[in-house]
Amino acid sequence: MDISSVKKNLSDNFSLENTRKIDIITGSNMAGKSTFLRTVGINAVLAFAGAPVCARSMQITVMNLFAYMRIRDSLNESISTFKAELNRLQLLLEVLKSDGKVYFLIDEMLRGTNSVDKYRGSKAVIEKLVAQKAVGIVATHDLQLAQLEEKYPHYVRNCYFDIQVLNGEMIFDYKLKDGECKTFNASLLLKQIGIEVDE
Repeated sequence: MDISSVKKNLSDNFSLENTRKIDIITGSNMAGKSTFLRTVGINAVLAFAGAPVCARSMQITVMNLFAYMRIRDSLNESISTFKAELNRLQLLLEVLKSDGKVYFLIDEMLRGTNSVDKYRGSKAVIEKLVAQKAVGIVATHDLQLAQLEEKYPHYVRNCYFDIQVLNGEMIFDYKLKDGECKTFNASLLLKQIGIEVDE
């Protein structure tokens, strides 16, 4: 990557609290969820290698890093996107059984299936991760998953990236906040390409 092409370098504070071990991050499209997961992951890899990190300061325990990001289908192996996602989740569960010191990064899980099964399956996966005392971050557009904080208040924490819409323009601050996302932009983005969505 050409460093001179980077337009913004934003900082954000993030800490995994002692009691709450799973962060569920919600937010609108392009708000920064996936980029944040990549940033956490890259900084962890750099720190584990003894290299400088992109942070003012960082403290991290040595643990295995497990990424569930950009899962793709494979025509050569006759594997659909959903099956590839299931394979990756199965691997995560196996790794957790064999080595408890794992930090996972999950970006939009089970996107390869319908919205009902996606929610039910994602909820079941997070509950399984809670039961296994797993540690990590789940980024999702599925706002119903934020309800898991009520069920597991001492283990799950909700965070979100917000946007403001002013005069039809989206303003992103890329700052992680406590709570769940309340502002959405998919309809506005569709409108920008000429597709009207009923409100």
